Amino acid sequence: MCRRRRAVYGVWVIVRTEWTMPHSPDVLWPALCDSRLELQPRCPVFYLGTPRPTSCRLPDGPGEVGATRQCVSEQGVVRQRITLWEPPTRLAFHMESTDLHFHRFVDHLGDLFELAPVSGGTRVIRTTTVTVRGWGRAALEPALWVGLKSVHRFVFRNWQKMALSPPAAV
Repeated sequence: MCRRRRAVYGVWVIVRTEWTMPHSPDVLWPALCDSRLELQPRCPVFYLGTPRPTSCRLPDGPGEVGATRQCVSEQGVVRQRITLWEPPTRLAFHMESTDLHFHRFVDHLGDLFELAPVSGGTRVIRTTTVTVRGWGRAALEPALWVGLKSVHRFVFRNWQKMALSPPAAV
């Protein structure tokens, strides 16, 4: 699903992907903030320059609203701030800075993960919103949408294949 909305300084690109995982929300939740993505990508956009995620982590300690989250790719790091922390159902964050090449034309990049139990696992919905700026944004928007959709699918395929274990008892 691709939606566009006019934003104050650019155009919002919204990418939404839904996937069903064979894990419960409690088991899947830790992967949102601490996981390594090791599968080889199937999509050719990664070979054309789309950053391929390799891991995500909470570098400063436990997750909570206001905590830092990092997503690392082969080309650089996206540093994010957590804005919604509702384990094991909802996580949201927005980009604060990055050293990836797209920083020149992206003003805002935010993500929302929603997890809901379904028969045999968890339905995960990931919604990414991006504000694109600059004169070439009409050409960038479709490429950005395809790249983000590919990242969503790549991450979900990795999580689906991961040997996740239940959280430790408290």
